[in-house]
Amino acid sequence: MGDSDSRPYLFVKHTEGWNVDRCTQWMQAADLPVEFCYPTSGDAFPDPVAYAGVIVFGGRWVVSDGAAEAWIVQEQRFIEHCLKVDTPFFGICLGAQMLAHVLGARVSKHPEGHREVGFHPVLPTPDGGGFIDRELSVMQWHHEGFELPGGAKCLATTTGGEDAAFPNQAFSINASTVGVQFHPEVNPQVLDIWHERNRARKPDDLTEAERAAQKADAVLHDDNITAWLGDFLQGWTGRAQRTEKRTDEKT
Repeated sequence: MGDSDSRPYLFVKHTEGWNVDRCTQWMQAADLPVEFCYPTSGDAFPDPVAYAGVIVFGGRWVVSDGAAEAWIVQEQRFIEHCLKVDTPFFGICLGAQMLAHVLGARVSKHPEGHREVGFHPVLPTPDGGGFIDRELSVMQWHHEGFELPGGAKCLATTTGGEDAAFPNQAFSINASTVGVQFHPEVNPQVLDIWHERNRARKPDDLTEAERAAQKADAVLHDDNITAWLGDFLQGWTGRAQRTEKRTDEKT
């Protein structure tokens, strides 16, 4: 992706009406154009060559739902195409699970039925290369996890390491192909929207005390997550390097 790249970024979201997330806000602040694709609303997947990068977000579906949801199989083929043409790819939760799946890794529920919902710490790994340089508390909302694809680096884990319910919290295939199990895009405003929708769909899924604790944590950790995601997106988009290059050219 060169300095003159003016192509937009593509955000693949599995529901509409919550484009107040951190990723969208960062792109707006960086003056980088974004287009949205909503496959569950019938949008077709475009050619990833037309985009400077692709972010695939999470959702209430799982990889194995492909037998009932045709768009899931189509999305997997789309991700394969992204990899084939070297379009930078960032997968979040379901997006990371789909990335792991198309790379041949197992994605499944925990054998004892564990799930992660709420704010949990993620930790650096020896191979992480500074992806996370210290413990970071982030939003989780999943009941499936992924094994590492062949050749992937585990960039982040969680308390308990390999003995944790979901030890693989982030991985990379290369500098521009990354997946995370957690939800760095979820700020307090997004969490309110998600809680409202979850309460309508599954009113007994969370207690009101659990929702209140998550909302408090969202505020408590907002600045740290925003700072970390900003640093990551700067590197992933090449924004920092391009800015630095222009500065050098002026001096």
